[in-house]
Amino acid sequence: MAVLLVTYEFKTAGKDYSAFFETLKNTPQKWWHYLENVWIVETDLSADAFAKKLYPHFSQDDRVLVTRITSDQQGWLQKEAWEWLNNRKY
Repeated sequence: MAVLLVTYEFKTAGKDYSAFFETLKNTPQKWWHYLENVWIVETDLSADAFAKKLYPHFSQDDRVLVTRITSDQQGWLQKEAWEWLNNRKY
């Protein structure tokens, strides 16, 4: 099981990105989305394989980063976010 961070910046005005978001919601076993433009997903896929599932749903001018995260993390988030993160297996 992997915990992946997915962040994006969409640059294509008027594009329908609903398929991108449906892929984020339906591919992983669990997901977390408390920050704008950031999703954390728990999945059996590698970062490369997960990114390839997203590729058809954004434009060449858009920016997307998918990377595996570890338990070495810090930030300023609400309690529910830390509980979700701390209950993942890295």
